[in-house]
Formats: sequence, C-alpha cells, structure tokens
Amino acid sequence: MIVPSQLKRTIAIFRLALSYWRDYRIIQRIQRQMSPKEAEQAAEKVYRRGGMRFREEALRLQGLIVKVGQFLSARTDVLPLAFTRELQQLQDQVPPAPFPEIRDEIEMAFGRKLSEVFDEFEPEPIAAASLGQVHKARLTAKHDLVAVKVRRPHIEELAKTDLKALGRIMKILRRWTKVGQRIDTVQLFEEFRESVYRELDYVQEQAHLLRFRRNFAEWKTVKVPDVYEDYVHPNVLVMEYVDGIKLTDVDELRRLELNPHELASTLVEAYLKQIVVDGFVQIDPHPGNFFAGRDGLLVFLDFGMISDIPSEHIEVFGRLVEQALARNAAGVVNAMVDLGFVRPSANLEILTRAMDVMLKQMTGVPLQEGPALSGLVRDFQDFLYEEPLQFPAQYMFLGRAIGMLFGLVSNLDPDLDWMTLLKDKALPMINERRVLWDNRYYQWVRAQVEQLFGPAGKLVWDRGAEKVALWGQIGLRLPESLDKALTRVGSGSIQTRPELTSVFRRLDRLSAQLSVAVLLVTAGLMAILAAMWQGHRPVYWLPLGFYLVSSVLAIVALFKAATLQRRFSRRRRH
Repeated sequence: MIVPSQLKRTIAIFRLALSYWRDYRIIQRIQRQMSPKEAEQAAEKVYRRGGMRFREEALRLQGLIVKVGQFLSARTDVLPLAFTRELQQLQDQVPPAPFPEIRDEIEMAFGRKLSEVFDEFEPEPIAAASLGQVHKARLTAKHDLVAVKVRRPHIEELAKTDLKALGRIMKILRRWTKVGQRIDTVQLFEEFRESVYRELDYVQEQAHLLRFRRNFAEWKTVKVPDVYEDYVHPNVLVMEYVDGIKLTDVDELRRLELNPHELASTLVEAYLKQIVVDGFVQIDPHPGNFFAGRDGLLVFLDFGMISDIPSEHIEVFGRLVEQALARNAAGVVNAMVDLGFVRPSANLEILTRAMDVMLKQMTGVPLQEGPALSGLVRDFQDFLYEEPLQFPAQYMFLGRAIGMLFGLVSNLDPDLDWMTLLKDKALPMINERRVLWDNRYYQWVRAQVEQLFGPAGKLVWDRGAEKVALWGQIGLRLPESLDKALTRVGSGSIQTRPELTSVFRRLDRLSAQLSVAVLLVTAGLMAILAAMWQGHRPVYWLPLGFYLVSSVLAIVALFKAATLQRRFSRRRRH
C-alpha cells in the first residue's frame, strides 16, 4: 500500500470537512427559499451526496477515516438517515491489505518465517476492517485451525496523521458551532483517540477477550473464542477459529434451522448483562463482529473497542432501565441527571414532559424500517437538539453501540416485543445485582416475594424497602440534628434572627410527621406480607406475626400522631 504524505493526507481530510460546511450553507438557503416539503426533499439529496462523498474519500484514503465513517454510520440518532445509509456500506467495502505486507507483519512479530509458524495460511482474508484483517490458518505446533488477526501495515503512522487532523477539526467545531459546544467535540475526540490506540494494541484486546470470556463463562447460549496466549503480539492475535453465519443473513439462518428470534433475544440479554451487571461492554456491535454458530450459539468475535462503566454508574444504568420500562419519565430524567447527561441549566420540568412523549412513542413504535421509525428518529433528533442535554464522551460510544444493536436485532426479529423481553431479562439481572442488606432473614423474605410475584414483585419489594430505610434514616437523624442546632442557638454559639423561630418549628413538625409516616408505611408493608403468606401451610405462623407487628406499629403511629396534633394545636393557640 502506498502511503501518501502527511501533508497531502491532512489537506484531503480538511477539504472533506470543509465540504460539509458548504452543505450546511446550501441547506440553510434551501430552507429559506422553498416550501417545507420541497426543502425536505432537496435537503435529503444534499445529505445523500454528502454520505457518498465521505464514503468514496474514506475508501480512497483508508486508515482511520474508514473508522470515523463507520462510527458516523451508526449515529442515526443525531445524523440524517440519508447520510448514514451511504456510510453503512463502509462496513463491507474495506479493501484488504496486500498479502506480502501482511506476511511481513507476521514474520516481524514472531521473528520466524510464516511457514514455520503455520502449516497452512490462506492469503485471502476472511474479514477486512479499517485497522486490521483476519486470515484463516493452521498452527504448526498444535495443528489447530485458527483465526489470525493482523494489524494493517503502516496503520499506526496513518492513525497519527488522521488523529492530528481530526483533533484540529474538533477544536474548530467546539469553538464555532453550537453542536460542537453541546457535545464537547474535543472531549469526544480524546475518547475516540484513546479507543483507537487500545484497538491497535492486540495485547490489550487479548486482556479484554479473557475478561469477557470469564464474564460469560456460565452462559450456555454465548461463545467467546479461546486465545492462544503464546501467539499474541501488539500487531498479531491468534484465536480459535469459529465457523458460523452472519446475523444479517436471516435466510441462511432459517435454512440451517437456527432461530433468529432466540438469537435476537440472546444478543439483547448479553448486552443487558454487560451494561447493568458487568459494567464491561463491547461497544462495536456491527454485524461482522458476531456469528451464529452452527450449534445455535451466539459468538462474539471482536474485543478491540470496550467500555468500562464506573461501578457507581452501573446501578444508575439499572435504575434508568427500570424507570424506562415503567414509563416513568421523571425517574428516567433523574437517572440521566445522575449520569451527567443533563446540563445544570436544564429546565427539568420541560425535559420530563418531552421524555414522557418519547417513552410513549418508543414503546408504541416497532423498530422496522419505514415511516414510523423514520418519524421517531426525526422526533428524537429534534429532542436532542433542542433540549439542554450533554453527553459525556465515555458514553457517546456506548450510545452508538446501542443504536447499532437496535438495527442488528430488528433485522433478526422485526416483531420482537422489546418491552416484554426487557422486563423478563433486565429486571432479574438488576434484582440480583442489588443486595440491599446482607441479612439472611431479609433475603429469605425477598426470595418468597419473588416466588409469589416474580421479578417485578421483587423489584417493588426492593424499592419499597429502600424508601423505608431512607425515610427511617432521615427520621432518626433529623430530630437529633435539630436538637443540636437549637442547643447551639440557645447557648449563643449561633446568632440568629427572630424569623428563624418559625422555620425551626416547621422543621420540628416535619421531622415528627416523617417519623409517623415511616411507622405507618412499615405497618402497611407488614400487613401486605401477612396477606401474601396467609394460607401457606409451611409458614402458617408467619402471617400472624406480621399482623401483630403491623398492629403494634399502627397503634404507636396513631398515638404519636394524636400527641403531635395536640402539641401543635397548643402552639398555634399561644
């Protein structure tokens, strides 16, 4: 492969970027001069030509620009569909590097002739990507059939040139464009650069593969190829060869009597586990990175692009899934705030209303190609553009992965019931990860709730217990804190104005009422548990105990409420 000079390559990249500024000006002129319907049709042609221009230039330049195009092809949430459809062809059109250069890469990595390492080696690759390609071979030492992943020649030099040019473009975008400021293109670029260098290091990919393999060791529906640790080099990775069928070839899957619906369900379940349990996610789920094994297993093939979710955010992602399934827009927005997706200046009330509309649409629109999906994507684009959202760079690639996953799964099973699948698969995973108290009595009650009411019942139990625990902690802390504050005020340690007296009285009353509320809620939970187990012979004594505890708590709460009412009535009279 002839490597162009750095200057020529940089100029070509800047010229390509500048062409989209011209497209933007053309679209602005179209929108001013044409009717809305005519403007939409004309703009779509501009987007399509822009996508074709990027694809042709990426295939000419090769290297990292192909990777950028593949990334953009999956961003149907923020880019026009006419543009991304053209770029999707980059997934299958990457030309392979010449075999003599690949042979030199392998021989330099292992310090031996190719024939000394492999008995057989197919010169034609079985897969070619932007940064590397894969060849089928047979090891000399073990006679095993293997897949040899080789880094493209000169790719590191090309990557450095491309990254330097892209970094300058991203700085310009952040300084001069609204979109660049909103998504922080410089931070996004830094995340992309780190991802590229991780993907170029096959020793790092081996570590990813082994960790991923451990995470799915007990899964009978997922296969992760083994890796030959004696044949791993930063430029070369030798793995177990796995034969299979691409997930996009639905007709071939059916011909071999493999079930596309089961494969789609397994794929969604595997990604749920990665996001809400492991926090270790393969974030490049394009069709070439998966196979359906001839035994029906889902095979993961590529582990170059991996995202590590911080442990404190795994719980929040679980909460986000729960609230989305419950169509609780306020809960979804709260989780987005905790993840850093919402700017401090955001109007949360408006954002919640918009999210409510989006949740209703997303749960009522199938994900097949067509007017319904296109309309949903346009609404979502408008929503993202108008609302003051921000997307941390580390999650931009996760968002891209989820978008790609939707496309892959909808192709496998267009009629998949997403809500039912997520409820059946996500809730049990979230429940298992959430252990409120490591107490055998509490866990026994929790297990009984699940047996009677299923995963949804256990989720309600966990949420109720969390609320009771939180209210109890507040109710216990607040009177003590108020007492300390009032003591300091009385001793003169704190200087205060007379108006604060009414504030402290209201706080004191609120604290007392909160204690009553905690008692009543706990009494209600005890009564519900008693009703649940009433009539179960092995635990016939348990309902009686729960009823007794519930009655005592209710009496104490009512007595305390009456006492408080008399006390505050006297205060009002005085």
